[in-house]
Amino acid sequence: MWFVLFAFGAAFLHRLPMPGPVSALPFRPPAEALCALYFLLTALVRLAIRNARVAALERRRRTERRGRFALRAPGLLEVSAGVTKGIAEVVMGDATRAALAGGALVLRMAAAQPDHPGGASRRTAQKRRAVARERLRALLCILGVGAVCVGAAWLPLLQPRLVVLLQTAMRKVVGG
Repeated sequence: MWFVLFAFGAAFLHRLPMPGPVSALPFRPPAEALCALYFLLTALVRLAIRNARVAALERRRRTERRGRFALRAPGLLEVSAGVTKGIAEVVMGDATRAALAGGALVLRMAAAQPDHPGGASRRTAQKRRAVARERLRALLCILGVGAVCVGAAWLPLLQPRLVVLLQTAMRKVVGG
């Protein structure tokens, strides 16, 4: 998306009017200078976007690491109190409440268990790949916009030659 936006900007850059102080100069700056400035500006914007996205991924990774053990494991006193409560419920004849107390204890213990070590390393590898993908996208976007800027700057110089070259090629194909 950023490439398309920046590339359209580079392609239509020559249609923008020059600012007043620049147009008042005795010698106008070449089109290459305007394209180079635009390229540098878009490269800086794209790098800022990349840095913001990478920072968000890193921040998400840190919060996941901290939030993984948010629920502490039940201690011996809590486990024995839960078991005693379940036994008391069974003795009093309320099996449903005993099952709910046991289920709550089992869920609490399961939620407090640390993640499987493979799961944490898998998530870390996924985040690392996402960061690498974002960096590659930014690089390709910057290179693509640079190519469009070069094309936009050189097109006025190459256009007369290209027209003549295409006309001669068409004459040879048509046979005229």
